[in-house]
Amino acid sequence: MGLIGGLVGAGASLLGGALAAKKANRGYNDAISAMEDRMADVRAHRDALYYQDPTQSAESQAAVTQAQKVLDEQSKRAAASNVVTGGTDASLAMQKQAASEAVGEMMQQQAVQGAGRREQIWNRADNQLDAMNNYIASTKLQKGLSQAQAIQQAAAGVAGAAGGMHFGTTKIGKKGFEVDW
Repeated sequence: MGLIGGLVGAGASLLGGALAAKKANRGYNDAISAMEDRMADVRAHRDALYYQDPTQSAESQAAVTQAQKVLDEQSKRAAASNVVTGGTDASLAMQKQAASEAVGEMMQQQAVQGAGRREQIWNRADNQLDAMNNYIASTKLQKGLSQAQAIQQAAAGVAGAAGGMHFGTTKIGKKGFEVDW
């Protein structure tokens, strides 16, 4: 291979290696970026659910509202019954107090259940985030290995092209000893 052919081969090898490394880097960067975006989504969702007041969730509110309706109906019936049977205002007040305590107890149970759900939400999200972090670390490792391999291949291509180059012949000494380089 001549000098020009060797230089062209070395240049092509370097250019090909650089383009391949650039494309691989873009793929790794896109994968890492997508995973980081997903992690932000998981964190936002986890935080929104975790820091929500469990007694303010739609299901808690519906349960409390339904219980309140039932207890209000019972209080109305007790008041009507008191009028007919001649019950005292104190007995009616006691029934209303019992109804209020029942609603309060229900809200307390909702809060306790909500705390358990919060912990489950946090732990589940934490596990997902750990898996995503491991994926990113693994992808960054693969990216580094890919870059090292591309550099190694480019260097090998340049060395191979340089090895095939013929720069000329030099005569050494009086006896005509020649060295190719």
